[in-house]
Amino acid sequence: MTLSSKIPAKLLSKCLRWSKALGEFTDNETQISFIRKELPLLLTDKVFFVGILENIIKGDTYPDIRKATMFDNEVLLYIDPEHRFSMRLFLWEPGEFTPIHDHNSWGVIGPVTGELEVVKYKRENNGSSEEYANLTEIDRFKLQPGETDFTMPLNDGIHKTGNEGQYATVSVGIYGRSLKRPYINGFNIRNNQVYKIYSPKLKKKNLASQALEIF
Repeated sequence: MTLSSKIPAKLLSKCLRWSKALGEFTDNETQISFIRKELPLLLTDKVFFVGILENIIKGDTYPDIRKATMFDNEVLLYIDPEHRFSMRLFLWEPGEFTPIHDHNSWGVIGPVTGELEVVKYKRENNGSSEEYANLTEIDRFKLQPGETDFTMPLNDGIHKTGNEGQYATVSVGIYGRSLKRPYINGFNIRNNQVYKIYSPKLKKKNLASQALEIF
């Protein structure tokens, strides 16, 4: 059974409509603008998200929390068959933040509950050294339920997001067509180092390959 055959009919209908619209746009900016107009209607649908959270608690087949994702608080809700976008749910512990990272695609994010803090950075050096990055914080703000922000691929979208509050919160991210890069970059702002972040599945494969070399 495919992912799209498991999801609620209302969400599937919305995602199919989004895919058709995104297929008619040729640039990131127009696609981002479309999703930023559409996503708030989903973010404010509390009944839908209550159902999703109840399914997770029950261990339902949708959404499948065993599906490998980049971050351990991330749950896949939809992957477009045409690879135009994906939809992901994020469950935030109090005080939990992502590492500073970039993206392989544009993205539009927003909270369903609580506040989502966004911290954006500019890479001051030109990136000629893959393992070195001098970052400057350029913006910091909090999104309220139904509000959205966007990020761009690679150096134009370096940021971190998280939950500074005292209660667990929920957010959603819509991400566009991905670049063919099997990792994202993480950034250690204290020592200006850049490191690769792989999904758990790819990380295990890479480590197994490295371990095999010593046999």
